[in-house]
Amino acid sequence: MSRQWKLIAACAAVGFLFAAFFFVFVGVLGAVEGTFYTAMVIFCPPSLLAIPFSEVMRDKGGLYAVCLLIGFLNSGFYAAIGAAIAGQLWKSD
Repeated sequence: MSRQWKLIAACAAVGFLFAAFFFVFVGVLGAVEGTFYTAMVIFCPPSLLAIPFSEVMRDKGGLYAVCLLIGFLNSGFYAAIGAAIAGQLWKSD
């Protein structure tokens, strides 16, 4: 595995972990203050998708499905950022 792919995979893992952390934290504490939600939108932009799916998220199955979708989208977002960084750091000849 090359350095570029390692960086992209690490960034994707960090993105998924950010999403997982936020949703576990919200699930444990329930309603939290606004600064937490602001940090969630900054570090996990796909979390804005939870707004149109609020009706689906009322039951546990829908909540888990939407959280998993948001986690995968955030992982892809961070992987794209990692690919851009890898492209700038290690330009191919």
